[in-house]
Amino acid sequence: MESTGIDTVREVASHPGKHELAASMWDYLAGIDSCVIAPAADSTGSIRGDRLHIQWWIDPSGKYFAVQALDTMDASHWEVFHVPVAEDKCVAGCRLNWEAAAGRSLLPSLWKKVFNPVLGAPLDGARIPTFTDLLAAGCSQSGVTAVLDNRSAIAHLESEVEYWTHLSKTLSKLPQRQRRIHHQSQPSTAVSVPEAPPMEPELTLADIDAWAAANMDRITILPRAISATKRSPYENAAFLYDCLELLATEYTQVKTGAADRFAFKEKADAMGLDYGGSVDPTRAGERGDQYFIRWRGRRRFLDQHITKGSARDPRFCLRIYFTFDEDEQKVVVGSMPAHLDTSSS
Repeated sequence: MESTGIDTVREVASHPGKHELAASMWDYLAGIDSCVIAPAADSTGSIRGDRLHIQWWIDPSGKYFAVQALDTMDASHWEVFHVPVAEDKCVAGCRLNWEAAAGRSLLPSLWKKVFNPVLGAPLDGARIPTFTDLLAAGCSQSGVTAVLDNRSAIAHLESEVEYWTHLSKTLSKLPQRQRRIHHQSQPSTAVSVPEAPPMEPELTLADIDAWAAANMDRITILPRAISATKRSPYENAAFLYDCLELLATEYTQVKTGAADRFAFKEKADAMGLDYGGSVDPTRAGERGDQYFIRWRGRRRFLDQHITKGSARDPRFCLRIYFTFDEDEQKVVVGSMPAHLDTSSS
């Protein structure tokens, strides 16, 4: 097999004849099948002759090529190529894909007469690219600049994957404490990473005045609501702040037309909140000033509220009463987190 040059890759020697390699090959094939005509440079295509059915790729210089042929007479299928592997180095190769009877293919004769005169030593262990490989590379925007043999790199990566997979499986069988000890016992080669800053403490109800001041451009919380919140036994401070954020963001966006009208409702539903009018305006006055605020020199009705929990226990029941200021385009909270007196709820 080696004496015929079948299934091999060899370096093309520094010889003037290598530049005529393509022309010599097409002349040889034309002698086998008169329908075969040398294609133009920078082309791909196919020829269906009387004997040979050929597909090809040729680079813009016309010097490098890949050819795949089906010989209908001797019932064989083979490939030949001449491609660069470095700036000053190129290789030629051939592959016999199949033949009906051993020794009948014309490939050994083609290789011997056309390629052998300009070939150097065989490249032991080199991968033979397929015609499809070379066609795909040749048709890419960058074209073929070099055909690389990546088998050693691939083998190295496969070895690395096998090692880390084995290590992962081994460590997963260790108890958690042993894994920590094993990890700590290894010498550290990684660049030290600064520790993450400590998490800020969760807000409590006592922080409501600071939160209100920090967010006054988005939502107004009146002193009455701040004072009541600081004194409240309500136990879920984080949820109260989430509700205020909901009013400052989604509710305000809906009211100002910056968001779909369902944006607020969908999030309120997800939080388990009920939203609606606070109390019938005709009965609001019966409760004194509970449902009213002084805002921008006027008496305003707290017409809306959001609620969570139906019990009257102030530790678990949340009510936020508010109105929307059309002039300032923001929510004004007048009372929270306790339930205001009403004859109907």
